[in-house]
Amino acid sequence: MSELLDPKQLSLFPELSPKTDLRHMTNPSQFDSALDNLKKINEFGAFIHLDFTGLNSTIILDLSDIKIPDPNVEPQFSSTPFSLHLFPKDIGNELQKFDEELISFFTEKNSFHTSTGYFLYRSHFSLWKHFTEQIKKSIDEFLYSKLSHGSYQKFYINCLQEGLEYIRSIADNSSPWNFPIKIEFQNIESVRRIQDKENYTIEHLNFSDQNFPLEYLVLKTAHFPLNLSEFISQVQIHTIFKSIHLEYLADKTIESISDIKKLIPEL
Repeated sequence: MSELLDPKQLSLFPELSPKTDLRHMTNPSQFDSALDNLKKINEFGAFIHLDFTGLNSTIILDLSDIKIPDPNVEPQFSSTPFSLHLFPKDIGNELQKFDEELISFFTEKNSFHTSTGYFLYRSHFSLWKHFTEQIKKSIDEFLYSKLSHGSYQKFYINCLQEGLEYIRSIADNSSPWNFPIKIEFQNIESVRRIQDKENYTIEHLNFSDQNFPLEYLVLKTAHFPLNLSEFISQVQIHTIFKSIHLEYLADKTIESISDIKKLIPEL
């Protein structure tokens, strides 16, 4: 028999463990006290963490990490990572404002800050739910207004074109690589289809293939959907509720928000 131990949790059955120095609850009353404190905390609110997904539109190109064999790149090329942006700066700035607006919800009246997020008071749960729904709706409307009628695909192509220009700038004259003057969206779809089917990773790429630059860039941007509706659907605001191990609550007294704040240094 093997035992999976979590150092952050107390053992309820230390007598069955081969490790005699485990911290544990010595009697059922400790467990009852910890569980009661957990219930009291839940009456006041919840520890939450925010995960705003789908809006990161920056791609980092770092060719020094993939060890491209000579003589494909100039020996003196800069190893500084190169940033590509899916959207122009003005759209990126507007999207950043939504993130700032989301955080602005939290004030001293409805929450307090923790090392991993916030403790949101129960009295504001429904307001938070409504607020995030409105933010999501505003983001959707903004993206549709700025990226519809083919604009999303154009931005994507421009992003790849900029990436091709960067790779061209560091390519050696003897490199076999091809740098198409114009990228057709159908070509991107074809490359993406093959990469998805074969579960491509960087290791699958052939550095001596003339199409390496475009295939590399399509792979680096694989997390971007090829159409606007899918891009918008992947933009989500997740509220992640964080639990507390009972070990922190066995010998505590929870009667107020102040008592919960005192737990923060231990969590």
